[in-house]
Amino acid sequence: MPKETRQLPTPNLEKSFEPQTFEGKLYAFWNENGCFDSYDESLPGQKSFSMVIPPPNVTGVLHMGHALTNTIQDILVRWQRMKGANTLWLPGTDHAGIATQTQVEKAIAKEGKGPTGRPLTRHDLGREKFLERTWKWKEDHAGQISNQLKRLGSSLDWKRERFTMDEGLSKAVREVFVRLYKEGLIYRGERIINWCPRCQTALSDLEVIPTDRKGKLWNIRYEIVDGEQVIGSVVIATTRPETMLGDTAIAVHPEDERYTAFHGKEARLPLMGRKIPVIVDAYVDREFGTGALKITPAHDFNDYDLGVKHKLPFISVMGKDGKITSEGGAYADLKFAEARDKVVADLEAAGVLVKVEDHANKVGLCQRCETVAEPLLSKQWFVKIQPLADPAIDAVKTGKIEFRPKAWEKTYFEWMNNIRDWCISRQLWWGHQIPAWHCPKCEHIEVALHDPSKCPSCGTSLDASNRDEDVLDTWFSSALWPFSTMGWPEQTQALKTFYPTSILETGFDIIFFWVARMIMMGIHFMGKVPFERVYLHAMVRDEKGEKMSKSKGNVIDPLTVIDQHGADPLRFTLASMAGQGRDIKLSVDRVESDRAFANKIWNATKYFHLQWNEEGSAVTMPKEGVTEWLKSREKKLHPINRWILGEVNATAREVDRALEAFELNEAANRLYQFGWLEFCDWYIEFSKQNLRKGGELRLETLYTLRYSLETFLKALHPIMPFVTEELWQSLPGISAHQFPLREKNGAPPVLTLMLQEFPKGEDFSLSEKSAAQVRIQKRFIEAIRNFRGENQLSPKKEFAVRVKAKSGSEEFVEVVRSNDSDLKSMTRLTSIEVLGALAAPGDTDALIALSEFSVDLWIDLKGLVDVEEERKRLEKEMAKAESDLNHSRGKLAKPSFVEKAPPELIEKERAAERVALEKIESLKKAVERLQALK
Repeated sequence: MPKETRQLPTPNLEKSFEPQTFEGKLYAFWNENGCFDSYDESLPGQKSFSMVIPPPNVTGVLHMGHALTNTIQDILVRWQRMKGANTLWLPGTDHAGIATQTQVEKAIAKEGKGPTGRPLTRHDLGREKFLERTWKWKEDHAGQISNQLKRLGSSLDWKRERFTMDEGLSKAVREVFVRLYKEGLIYRGERIINWCPRCQTALSDLEVIPTDRKGKLWNIRYEIVDGEQVIGSVVIATTRPETMLGDTAIAVHPEDERYTAFHGKEARLPLMGRKIPVIVDAYVDREFGTGALKITPAHDFNDYDLGVKHKLPFISVMGKDGKITSEGGAYADLKFAEARDKVVADLEAAGVLVKVEDHANKVGLCQRCETVAEPLLSKQWFVKIQPLADPAIDAVKTGKIEFRPKAWEKTYFEWMNNIRDWCISRQLWWGHQIPAWHCPKCEHIEVALHDPSKCPSCGTSLDASNRDEDVLDTWFSSALWPFSTMGWPEQTQALKTFYPTSILETGFDIIFFWVARMIMMGIHFMGKVPFERVYLHAMVRDEKGEKMSKSKGNVIDPLTVIDQHGADPLRFTLASMAGQGRDIKLSVDRVESDRAFANKIWNATKYFHLQWNEEGSAVTMPKEGVTEWLKSREKKLHPINRWILGEVNATAREVDRALEAFELNEAANRLYQFGWLEFCDWYIEFSKQNLRKGGELRLETLYTLRYSLETFLKALHPIMPFVTEELWQSLPGISAHQFPLREKNGAPPVLTLMLQEFPKGEDFSLSEKSAAQVRIQKRFIEAIRNFRGENQLSPKKEFAVRVKAKSGSEEFVEVVRSNDSDLKSMTRLTSIEVLGALAAPGDTDALIALSEFSVDLWIDLKGLVDVEEERKRLEKEMAKAESDLNHSRGKLAKPSFVEKAPPELIEKERAAERVALEKIESLKKAVERLQALK
């Protein structure tokens, strides 16, 4: 038995666009009736389209970057859904290790004092109780970002929502870790890493933000010795003088003649007194500074590489607690800033501080807390990244993955070709605890999928207390997102249908954090790239192009904008400005403008209802449907109706093409041009003339209005889903469209625009003849209205127009004559008189030259206009005509143009020259006639 169609009550449209009255109602209707659903198995030959949401932090609130990302993704998935694809847009959130733990620790600190009177910490609670608190905090806050995405209109398949620490994803993370470890691609070792003294955890290179800071450059003299004899000195500049306590060498370039005598000698380290070798290495830039470098392998990444290469000792003087270690001698236990001050003072006292200069440089800050990150040696877990990076580089080189804009591929290659092993361990409690157990007896490390009960090496009992305390980098689980969310490591039907995903849409700022790592993991574990295309949007800035920040007070809150103007205007603004690679300069004024666009469409729909339901002459839908009714009469339709039918179909085709090419701004702008100008302004005004005439033409015009409005709403729906749904629901004769896949899976039919077919734009072709006739009428009307505006004439002021026909104006004259009454009505003219080619203007006639149609319009100015204003208008037209003439003559004067351009282009330019000359001559005569009025 057929299932009952789910539907909403037909809306009674408000006086104007008031989104708060229907947005929540519509989203609930879509969600409750399975409109966002995807199905694990597509029909034979059916396209599958899938995307995974870049998982926002579970701690997060919707910001404008989220709004842009999710607007773009929702546009794409709604468009594909309407095109009949089996669409999966998979939602979820990230556990956000550092950010979430920081929030919970702040809450705990406010609850009381610890044993020593200090604020409570997680250590007072213990790991188990702290994690219980964090899970509760997650449950209390998890719905916030999801509900905000719903307000934006995001049509995510909420039944598939995932969390990076849910049971299934945790299983996938453990599987990946164990496999990589057994393959030798994960190891534990002591290497230099970034460390945050405040968060007390290791950071990846990408979690350290290079930030411009004003500092100093200290120039320090190092004595060079041969045995105990001083044979010279070198001056070395540093921005971090406290690190010299850990220097283990001085490096110079092998071909730098200034230091040839020092090769193989030693330097005496100031303040510490120990001798360190002078090494030679081509890495040293002899043109920079003095051409000599101090080498501190334990506290600088480049120095670390040199230390390994030259087998230097590694002396750790910068401690994880933010203080100098015992290796720092007399400076031990001083905080880093205190140690710097004391080292500088002691260098000056020792007479080896040569000079101090102001110096601006980049300082690495912790992404979360903005504390200066310290490079230091630490025993951590690492991914051996190069074997994973090579196939990922090849995937982009060979076109298996395409970046849009393509320029980002260069950035991707630069990073991937210089990639370092990835430090994946974090000294946190919230996250995926590393599945490694340390035997207390034989020091064997057991990495396993299941918790071991004893050491396989010596048989010692193992339990939770022997497990590695560290957790994995949050980005480790995010790197598995495209396949872990679909059930991997099981080979699920969802993976077969939706992996690889169709496209990844995200911001350029996480190419390395996330995009590159997903590519590496996807290829390694699935044997396929995780997505075929990567669309990278730019940054949303304020209207002046400044980065939004709370300190500047220029943050635009998307939820506030939605409260004030609705989700659709914000979505349309973001889409219309989302040109590939260009930052968005956003202003609330622009959103207000696009609210006016929504209101324009709203009013056009109310106009349609007013005409359709006019008392005494209301109409009904034809049995065969509006489309078939119009198509059966296509060649007999009124030119105005044929024109708009062709235009709306051309718009649908162009929107479809633009979305396929990720040109969302082009799609939005085409819809705006059609909706505001062609349909709401021109066609509705033209339709008033035809509706007044009654009979068959009235019926034809109403059906044309009905078809054009519905087709436009369908094409606009992916960008502005709420207002288009509300207006579509009000139309007469709508019916539910049931896609075969939904029917096969037992889904009930739903009367909703979002499950209608996207218009193919093939119902009606654009009639060139009709388009030309409309173009002539529009130009005539515009000319008269411009004349009124320039001369400040009341819209009610009536006057006559005379049309001088020249050679080539036959079509123009025919259109004006056949539409005489309509044109007079729309322009409030008393008459339109067509004159012959020999006619001459009167002494007080104003000229409006429509040179593109070889026509002059004459209007008697006597008693009608302000002579001075008309003179200004003519001078303005004269300046434009002279500019056009100079442009054409300039091109024709260039031998390169005349000799190389195609003959038709040369003739076109000569014709433009002739038109300009004729227009200038006509305008001169018009100025002379104007003088007669003075």
